[in-house]
Amino acid sequence: MLKLFSLLMLASLGSWAADDHATISLQRFDKKLVVTVHHDEGWHTYWKNPGDSGIASSFKFSSSNKPLTLKSYEWPVPEKHLEAGDILTIGYEGQQHFFFDDASGTIDAQIHVLICKDICIPGEAKLTLKAGETFIANRSISAYAEGDLQVAFSKLPQEAKLPAQFEYYLTRVKDQNLLTLHYSMKGIKSFTLPKKLNLLTAFPSPPFGYKRETLYVEGDTLYGKTEIEWDGEYQEPQVPLPATGSFTQAYELPFLLNAPGLPQVQKVMLKVKDFSLASASLDKFYQNLKPFDGKEIKTLIKGSTSETSQSFFHYLLLAFLGGLILNLMPCVLPVISLKLFGLIKHQNFSRSELLRHNLSYTAGVLFTFLVLAGVIVGIKSTGEEVGWGFQLQSPAFILIMMIILFILSLNLFGLFEFQTPGGSKLGNTQTQQGFVGDFLSGVLTTILSTPCSAPFLGTALTFAFTTGHMTIFLMFIAIGLGLAFPFLLTAFIPASLHWLPKPGAWMEKLKYFLGLSLLVTVIWLYDVFVSLVHFEVLGWKLNLLFAFWFFAFFFMQKISRHKLLSLLIFFIPVCLTFFAVKNLELKPTETKVATQSAWKNWSQESLEQEKGKLIFMDFTAEWCLTCKVNKKLVLETDGFQELAKKYNLTLMRADWTKRDDHITQYLLKYGAIGVPAYFIQKTNGEVIPLGETISLGKIEQHLN
Repeated sequence: MLKLFSLLMLASLGSWAADDHATISLQRFDKKLVVTVHHDEGWHTYWKNPGDSGIASSFKFSSSNKPLTLKSYEWPVPEKHLEAGDILTIGYEGQQHFFFDDASGTIDAQIHVLICKDICIPGEAKLTLKAGETFIANRSISAYAEGDLQVAFSKLPQEAKLPAQFEYYLTRVKDQNLLTLHYSMKGIKSFTLPKKLNLLTAFPSPPFGYKRETLYVEGDTLYGKTEIEWDGEYQEPQVPLPATGSFTQAYELPFLLNAPGLPQVQKVMLKVKDFSLASASLDKFYQNLKPFDGKEIKTLIKGSTSETSQSFFHYLLLAFLGGLILNLMPCVLPVISLKLFGLIKHQNFSRSELLRHNLSYTAGVLFTFLVLAGVIVGIKSTGEEVGWGFQLQSPAFILIMMIILFILSLNLFGLFEFQTPGGSKLGNTQTQQGFVGDFLSGVLTTILSTPCSAPFLGTALTFAFTTGHMTIFLMFIAIGLGLAFPFLLTAFIPASLHWLPKPGAWMEKLKYFLGLSLLVTVIWLYDVFVSLVHFEVLGWKLNLLFAFWFFAFFFMQKISRHKLLSLLIFFIPVCLTFFAVKNLELKPTETKVATQSAWKNWSQESLEQEKGKLIFMDFTAEWCLTCKVNKKLVLETDGFQELAKKYNLTLMRADWTKRDDHITQYLLKYGAIGVPAYFIQKTNGEVIPLGETISLGKIEQHLN
């Protein structure tokens, strides 16, 4: 209707010289004829497919009063605009060059445009470029530089084949002349479209009447759909939509493809020969995807329609509570004893000293969380997906952590003195000022606590990861404050320290126990390390631990007073560390058979194969201690086996020890940001997230 109104307006107003709102020129360039439309600020014209409203510009040529047909090159890449009244248009602003093959002699050009701002005005420019002339315009303006024209010509859409990862098909709404073009592009690294344009922009192709495009994202795949009105009944002769689902001849439909990762917009052809009936499952499929507007992914978490309306501060509170609960999670057990040891040491400090030490520790926690947030934002900016605890998917990081914790354990055994939590030298019982030690303790605590998720943490992090980058930083700060809160509490309420035992000679023996706890942590990290790298490279690289022990013993026992020899002994483990990290090789991805025959390996394909069954899914990782605890207390019990048998459960386990984008994307899709995570998939396909903690009662409650 809007287009019809525009046509009537054009006919009624007649011809108008467009020199009040655009400069239009003709120029000969490199055996080409260039029509340039330079719009005045705020005014625009329309592309071949103008969108919801408007009329495409037209170019007619003649010579000696005879029509002249000049080969037309593809028009410049347009842009889409959302105008008042929710009208989507496709067209041009600024300066645009249209290229045609040149012809000898005098050329008369007649350019029709519909030029719009607050109103739309039909315009016509008549220009004559005589033989031997190279430039003429409807305003006083200089010819355009050949370099600028060459650049503009190089940016015109070129015909290309569809990318291999692009797939499409056509469906029809039952008993209606309404089709839908569905398409997807896999392996997307960045979800920013190069131009302010659809992923697919259709050329006019009667009897296909294209409507608006809608885009969605899931994992590394960009999905799109465009509704199409079948206008065959308005053609002469009429062309009805075939009831058989097959066209009498294949249609080749031209589109502009504006895909992420492509160097520029391309012209592609989609060949359609048939269509199928649309099903309700397709609508449900799109409902589970994240809507995409070409610039940012809009937050959409399944099963939570009020998610975006909740207060931002509500999520900050959840992040704080999640960080606080991290102090009680199994992941932190190796370092929680060191924190308690530091608190006991602090009992004789003045309030100001206690405040300084605990603020140093808090600064270490917050600094590390900010670094992690920065790394996550950097990775997400490249289009990659990342989850909570990603650092322990790196064998180099794990190897370095093993070395650091091993050195700290030697410190606790008294082999040498090293500042640790609370500013104390755990090599002896004397307490000294050590704010750097407090800061590093906060760093260590954060690193060892982040691999595991906790109640409230998943919701807050999912909100952060699906919104802006600044939200990620704010949420991480809130988590850090929650993690450091027990220390901050003792700083501002020193009386709370009286709940802890008094310092004494027993602490000298306790430090040996703490040293053993760190060695246990080293063994845990070794187990994770083995699961990530080739076993044959482990031997000499694990000798790094012996090398660091030898250096500490050699140096602290003053076996040699020769400085050069001591320096050489020091550089041996340092060089070994460098080459170990440099030459690490990940194990190839392989199918890992679960220890229990009842468990199957999780994958999207296996979910499809088991469609219609009741499925319990365990998302775990070797570096997740909470996962191991849940496995021992729940999943490996006779009670769980009876539950699985009672409900005929299909059991699936997803191993996230190594980076796996498919697992990451599935977790994010259902509101989880890390492991542990547990899900139940009902027989109708509905997925129920169970959160980070489970019990037999909780599982059975959702099975009923």
